[in-house]
Amino acid sequence: MRLRLALHYIENLDQVFRNVWWTLRPGGTFLFNIEHPVFTSGVHQEWIYGEDGTPKYWPVDDYYRPGQRVTRFLGCEVIKHHHTLTQILMGLLHCGFTLEVAEEVQPSEEMLEMPGMKDEMRRPMMLLVRVKREATGAD
Repeated sequence: MRLRLALHYIENLDQVFRNVWWTLRPGGTFLFNIEHPVFTSGVHQEWIYGEDGTPKYWPVDDYYRPGQRVTRFLGCEVIKHHHTLTQILMGLLHCGFTLEVAEEVQPSEEMLEMPGMKDEMRRPMMLLVRVKREATGAD
């Protein structure tokens, strides 16, 4: 099962993880990407710019306080839900998944030539996770 860029809109990840676990066959894989918790932590989810107009830093604030964040995307107000890395990974493990991959995705060398992409190397924006529902004797 694949899920792309949706989980940061979900308040209760544990319920989603339980539902996915029950939906998958034993041996099945759940692959998803989510906005990285560093990216979603602050209530101000954009770069802080210096006087010269260049990105100065990405604000990480209230990281350990999960919950709703209101941000702007394509000119619209959007509600997201921040979850810590521990909540995401331990939530999967507590459901019985086996972690196969957790990768903080970064731009490829080719992408770094695109305007603004070099700043994407300054903080993680995306997290890719692959887990497996192991086959057991009870399944």
